[in-house]
Amino acid sequence: MGLLELFILAVGLSMDAFAVSICKGLALPKINLKSAGIVGLWFGAFQALMPLIGYLLGVNFRSYIVSIDHWIAFILLALIGANMIKEALSDDD
Repeated sequence: MGLLELFILAVGLSMDAFAVSICKGLALPKINLKSAGIVGLWFGAFQALMPLIGYLLGVNFRSYIVSIDHWIAFILLALIGANMIKEALSDDD
């Protein structure tokens, strides 16, 4: 993985963590340094742990799925797209 890919991954992860931390901050009844530190530690730990788990799983299962990886990506994207179309056409708010 090159420097550009690492930078794009870091920006994506930081935007995700920023959005969730904004929502968490709005949901707290009282904000103090201790609760902010605890939330920050949780977010930091999970943001570091998730790519590591993905990497380790990818390396270990590479030989099993390399021949069908494009189909897995196609099916996942098709399911996400179908769900988006279904939600757009539904009358529920």
